[in-house]
Amino acid sequence: MKPKTLERLALFLLIAYCLDLAWKLAHWGQLSNGLAWWTIALALTVRFAFMGFLLFMFIQARKAKKAASKL
Repeated sequence: MKPKTLERLALFLLIAYCLDLAWKLAHWGQLSNGLAWWTIALALTVRFAFMGFLLFMFIQARKAKKAASKL
């Protein structure tokens, strides 16, 4: 996959996940009703890990794009 395409895809997914997280935090009472604390902690851990991976991929794609433009 081209660095430019990977950069756009990672950025789009990161923004989508950030908006989804903001919506879920705004409706926290409805979503966390009846869930154990460890379930919420696990779900947030997985979400933030995936968002960190997307951010890492975005940064790597930007570096690859800069390296390709120098050639």
